[in-house]
Amino acid sequence: MKLQLENLSSFITAAEKGSFSAAGRELNKSQASISISIQNLEIDLGFELFDRTNKYPRLTEKGDRVFKNAKLMMSQYDNFIEKTKSIYSVHEVRLRVGMDPLICGPEIIQILCEFSENFPLVELFLMQQSSCTLFDEIKNNNLDLALGIFPSRDKIDCEFVTAFHMHSSWVASPDFLKKQGESLSFHDFCNSRLLLPTDLSCMGMGELKTAPQCWHVEDIHTILTLCRNGMGISFLPNFVIANDLEFGRLKTVSLSFNQLKNDHWRTSIIWPKSYILGPAMNWLHQRLTAIEYI
Repeated sequence: MKLQLENLSSFITAAEKGSFSAAGRELNKSQASISISIQNLEIDLGFELFDRTNKYPRLTEKGDRVFKNAKLMMSQYDNFIEKTKSIYSVHEVRLRVGMDPLICGPEIIQILCEFSENFPLVELFLMQQSSCTLFDEIKNNNLDLALGIFPSRDKIDCEFVTAFHMHSSWVASPDFLKKQGESLSFHDFCNSRLLLPTDLSCMGMGELKTAPQCWHVEDIHTILTLCRNGMGISFLPNFVIANDLEFGRLKTVSLSFNQLKNDHWRTSIIWPKSYILGPAMNWLHQRLTAIEYI
């Protein structure tokens, strides 16, 4: 069954206006044209929609049911037309954004919520992977923009801008600190297992290379579990370890030497070389770089 929208429109208007002639005036058509459209619709459906025995046509029981369904369908059709017109004016229909899970604090989630309100017609594909993986995805043009912890601009072949800093801390389990003490010397630090979510040497922490026991664990939940079980110490953003510190599952570790006094990570935004940011991407870029610390 293939129903013509024009026939449905004539039928709905006739039912609402109470006569074929009134429907014709509303749609700028002749009464005969309206009558033919409705007859064709009745042929397609296989039953009469109007009782024509009186002066003015009246909907049959089946016609009344069709009228209600047709009104609902046409409202959806009108909504479809409006959305299609809106899409015509949208520069970016679908954006591919990558974010390292380590940087997805509450502020970032809030920005994504604001993005959905400001750009309701833009479909967002959000990839959450390690910064190394996101970097490769940018190089292969599989992402439009990525936020993570990347080496300085002179070491990468893509567009690069510094975003914000994240307050971070060295942490360990209470049992670990009972054995090692809450303040580690450089000797104790180098002889402890370091549980690191990424390579921190690119952030001015080259001293980590002197530590022989480095475990690089990309998954945050795994690294937290290992740390809680006394496997070593870890350097993580404060929002990641907040609950563990509150409930005593982890404690902060102080370092008695000066080389590793960095208490923050510097995040960056990267995108493909020579790629021009559209309105939606530029909005994200501006909101993310407006943050100072999280």
